[in-house]
Amino acid sequence: MLTDVEISRALNALSTTLRDQRLPSFDAARAEEIVLGALAQEPKLEVSATGPISGELRERGDGRLVATVELRGGQWVVVRKLRAGESSWALPQPAHNLKPSA
Repeated sequence: MLTDVEISRALNALSTTLRDQRLPSFDAARAEEIVLGALAQEPKLEVSATGPISGELRERGDGRLVATVELRGGQWVVVRKLRAGESSWALPQPAHNLKPSA
């Protein structure tokens, strides 16, 4: 199961590395290496190209779209598509009405 922290870590590593390396096209194999490194070699995300300068990350198993990657204006842009509220482990709950102790 993929956690919110793992998603953030993987997307940050991917975004930073792609921008630093300034690749001219999307290399799904290289992107998957970066993501695997960020996730301690656990294959929780699947990376695929959607075009010569774009790709996507999906959760292994259920195939939910986690993020898109695209080269825009010479910069790699990684956009998170899966919010914590859409995961099966982080369900939003209302705040508790606790009275302050006297």
